Amino acid sequence: MPGTSKVDWMHIFADQESSELSISQYCKLHGISDKAFYNARTRYKKTVETPSLVAVEVNDDIGSSNTGCISFKLNGMSFEFNASAPDSDIQRIIKICLTL
Repeated sequence: MPGTSKVDWMHIFADQESSELSISQYCKLHGISDKAFYNARTRYKKTVETPSLVAVEVNDDIGSSNTGCISFKLNGMSFEFNASAPDSDIQRIIKICLTL
């Protein structure tokens, strides 16, 4: 796709990953050649590395039925832990999720 900016490709990569479609299926659906997709992904691969900061929504509503629990969403996945869970366990789970 000549003329497609780096930012546009980054959005395309993210959209494909969240679509649950294979790269071939996604490209066919959106009129992108597989070759263009793979070439762009190789070109911008340095930018697609695991982020060092990740947005996490934390819900610690005291009035909810989850009193004593910590719940959060990470990359669309929901987690709930007992408030006494060791930080190291939570950090390990977050690291695993970032590799998925």
